[in-house]
Amino acid sequence: MTNLRIFDAAGFGITTLDYICTTDRLANYQRNSTIKDVKFLGGGCVSTALVALNRLGGNSSLITLLGDDLVAEEVLKGLEEEKIDCSGVGFEKGQLTTFSFIQVSDKYGKRAISYFPGSGGMLKFNEKAKEIIKKSKILLLDGLLLDENIEAAKFARKNGVKVMLDCNVLKNGTDQLLSHVDYLITSESFLYDYSKTRDIKNAIKKLNNDYNPEVLVTTLGRKGSVTLINDEIKQIKVFDVKVKDTTGCGDVYHGAFLLGLLRKWNIEDIMTFATAVSSIKCMHYGGRPGIPNFEKTIEFLKDFGIDTKKYC
Repeated sequence: MTNLRIFDAAGFGITTLDYICTTDRLANYQRNSTIKDVKFLGGGCVSTALVALNRLGGNSSLITLLGDDLVAEEVLKGLEEEKIDCSGVGFEKGQLTTFSFIQVSDKYGKRAISYFPGSGGMLKFNEKAKEIIKKSKILLLDGLLLDENIEAAKFARKNGVKVMLDCNVLKNGTDQLLSHVDYLITSESFLYDYSKTRDIKNAIKKLNNDYNPEVLVTTLGRKGSVTLINDEIKQIKVFDVKVKDTTGCGDVYHGAFLLGLLRKWNIEDIMTFATAVSSIKCMHYGGRPGIPNFEKTIEFLKDFGIDTKKYC
């Protein structure tokens, strides 16, 4: 009997509670800073991407591991409010839930992150994960727990499920995971570290030639994002908005990208749409509060003179 794909996407990765501290400047070992405001918000690369997908009209299931503390309750509540299926969320007895302290400069929108691994580092690829992945169209991975991510990716592809990887950091063994990825979205730093060149065209061509994913995109922060189409670099620029906080921008981009893949838009249109969603988010503090719905994103694109008929 064929399994029904009831979820647009499943996400496998570490979920956090983020303590967002808005400061007058970023503190370091030489100077202090004054905290002007504090917010407690759900975070994590995969879970924030799924929040974006759901708000834009998709549906998803999350596979993650929380602790048995009050933080876990707060994180779970936030996920359920976003209508994310949480049947794959586990709880590790005697462990603190993963959390991050994030300083955000209110003047420049720059940030600094301190991270406590907690329960997230104990996430395993188990039978429940297999059950959820079989019911999904795409599996999104964060690449943090390499062995577990590799197992999940192999299982997904064996069962006809496409794999997307949010690839930020080059680690020993990353190459083993890349071999099982269909949609690869990397950070600029990963691309340059991997290719050992800062020539963007040569760098992205090397990565593409080595692994030949169906889709390869590199996000470049304020410089937008690039992809390789017919051996030519295509760049999508960012929208000119007032940036308050870049926390979660990449994660939100991935969630919007998932929607575009599911709706079979062409890659440059997906990149433009994902850039719009990410741009709207960065006008708000925290990874999730500013994530727009589909209608708001379309209006934003229209305001910048983008033809939105292709998205409707």
